[in-house]
Amino acid sequence: MKVAGYIRASSNKEKQKESPENQKEIIQNFIKENEYDLHSHYIDVQTGTTDRRDGLKQMIEDAENKQFDVIVAKELSRLGRNVELLYKLIRMTINQGIRVITLDGKVDTNDPAKQAMFGLYAWIYESESQRIGDRIKSVFHVKQKQGLYLGSRPPYGYQLVNRKLVIKEDEASIVADIFNKYLSGMNRCTIARYLNEKGIATHYQGSSKVKTYWSQNVVRGMLENPSYVGDMVQNKRTSISVTMKKFKVNEKKDWIVVPNVHEPIVTREVYEHVNKILESEVKKGRGKLKATTHLFTNYVYCADCGKSMWHHQRGGRRARYICGSYGKHGNIACTIHSILEDKLSEMVLEDMRTRSQQLDSSSYEAELEKKTATARKKTLARLKWLESQIQKQMILKQNALEKFICDAISKEAYDSFIEKLQEKINQLEQEKAELTKNKQPASEIDRKNLKKKLDGFLKLNELTREMLSWFVERIEITETKEVRVKYKYKELEGIFTT
Repeated sequence: MKVAGYIRASSNKEKQKESPENQKEIIQNFIKENEYDLHSHYIDVQTGTTDRRDGLKQMIEDAENKQFDVIVAKELSRLGRNVELLYKLIRMTINQGIRVITLDGKVDTNDPAKQAMFGLYAWIYESESQRIGDRIKSVFHVKQKQGLYLGSRPPYGYQLVNRKLVIKEDEASIVADIFNKYLSGMNRCTIARYLNEKGIATHYQGSSKVKTYWSQNVVRGMLENPSYVGDMVQNKRTSISVTMKKFKVNEKKDWIVVPNVHEPIVTREVYEHVNKILESEVKKGRGKLKATTHLFTNYVYCADCGKSMWHHQRGGRRARYICGSYGKHGNIACTIHSILEDKLSEMVLEDMRTRSQQLDSSSYEAELEKKTATARKKTLARLKWLESQIQKQMILKQNALEKFICDAISKEAYDSFIEKLQEKINQLEQEKAELTKNKQPASEIDRKNLKKKLDGFLKLNELTREMLSWFVERIEITETKEVRVKYKYKELEGIFTT
């Protein structure tokens, strides 16, 4: 009888009786007393309210492959503190013929009487976790009402000292400059470009977050932030429950507002005047994304930075498209990649005519078969390599966890190592998912019908969004104005390209 031992601690600060070492010893004693065989220990150092646990995921995968006969845990709360999750786990093990036992004597799926009590214990453990979460929230609210800042990152212009916001002089002068420029008539987009061209770092520079450039939305968020007049506003959102990692936005009456807590960067008069202007922009329809859809909207992209290109037209000039990164941040982000709309339309139409002619080519089928076979072979080889790399990373994670449990490495070193490993795993998994999705050959296309549809549109001698929606996946523009068209028919790859 093969046994899977599941071990979970919420953190390395768990009480001794809940420590991974203690749980492991209890499970091993159970295996010895019953003369069972150990398949593996599955270990997590994480909250039991979520199913996003590597050890639990691996155990479920192995259970579905019937690699063991029994799951043993110290108590049900170690498996989870989430009623829905626990029921899913039990249903899966019953379907696979796997027994679940907790060593506190409360759960045994082979015992009908204990099965009947399962739902009660699952509810008790989730309720206990919810009560703990509510108590923590209450403590947070008390501290927030005392003017203590509990966020992980202070607003730009401040630094955190003993949970209090203290002015950071070099950033505070930039905040004041943003307010002054806006009052002088400079719009938010121009302010953002000015800051980027000056090389002024954002709050996120050097971090793993995405917002490395100033944007009009970042500028607006600062202009609307009451922290800059000395007010502390917290509890704007709250988690729905301990078992769901989703948040709801609280009504203003539930916000915790403590006025004049810290030193302001701008006066209240300036702040209120700026926000009246922002409100008037909304009423006039300014400051929002335009709803107008142009010919190549959501089809044309910069070949170098990957951002979508913006439709750009002033006065009576011919419409053109420019790189979105350049339009938002200037030359610091990318170059303009400008191309005239009518010129682009002509080039795409001409390319479609060429592809239509190629569909009549006698070498079409042989070329298609050759390219498809080669592509499939490369894809299968890449998938095999990705799978081996994922397994290597998982082994490294398990080894790191065992070292952490044995105090061979610190919590900080463990967290840092695991974060890097998980980022690598996520990248590998994403590539694997994309390749798996595309490795199956598409259904055979009726070449005559395809050509008939394409030729029917080409008779119009004008490119339309309907034509694009039928045939085009993406259009990329290089800095030298080279146009690359990616068509939707992936099985024609190598024929439908420019």
